[in-house]
Amino acid sequence: MAACSPQVLRKASLIDLAKELRVMHACEKGAIGVYRGHKCVARYFFRAKLEELDCMRFHEREHSEIFARLLREYGFRQCYLAFLWIYGGLFYGVFVGAFGLKAIGRSTATIEDIVDREFDNSLKQIQQWPAVCDIVRAIQIEEREHKASGELFAGDTIEAKSIIVNIARAGAYAAKHLAETL
Repeated sequence: MAACSPQVLRKASLIDLAKELRVMHACEKGAIGVYRGHKCVARYFFRAKLEELDCMRFHEREHSEIFARLLREYGFRQCYLAFLWIYGGLFYGVFVGAFGLKAIGRSTATIEDIVDREFDNSLKQIQQWPAVCDIVRAIQIEEREHKASGELFAGDTIEAKSIIVNIARAGAYAAKHLAETL
């Protein structure tokens, strides 16, 4: 079997980079919607957590802008129909928020745990791009902080924990798969 030429390998690694950045960007758009949805509910029922939820939403907006900038810099397109992630996230955020602050926390901790693992997988795919990897690692630190905040919101017990966890996992992986497709 013949070895691939450097040009073929470079093109393959660019395709990996484009896909990973596109997925990260789309999912950050979804996270903006999720935190906006949580905030809509918190405004009426959990006012003490508004500032923290808004801070997480602000981080996600920054992350989305960073990935959009990277996509532009490398000449890659964004995911088609990006508004789907924002509105899907918004719907999901309000839905979960209706179950209470502990549900918001469990959902946040679950999704951010998935994000952490997916970032680890992405870093393996894009390791030839050290500057991008550094950016992803910096964002990953903030995502881990969001997970810790979610765990604090959730506390030790939560009714319907498995339902919230399963919905969060299904939503996160569906968003990722759709981003890979579009």
